[in-house]
Amino acid sequence: MSSDRDLKLRGYDVFRFGSTELSNLNRAHPLLQRFFADLFDRCGVPLPDNAQP
Repeated sequence: MSSDRDLKLRGYDVFRFGSTELSNLNRAHPLLQRFFADLFDRCGVPLPDNAQP
C-alpha cells in the first residue's frame, strides 16, 4: 500500500493485522499480548506491572 510506504519513508513502522487474526478473541488476545510485549521490548519500554506476556 502506498500509504504504508509513505509512512515508512517518514520514519514510522507499520504493523498490520488481518480480520481473521482478530476475529476470534481467544486467539487475538494472546497474539496482541505477544505483539505489544515484543514491541515494548524492542523500544526499551518496560511492561506495566499488571501485564501478562
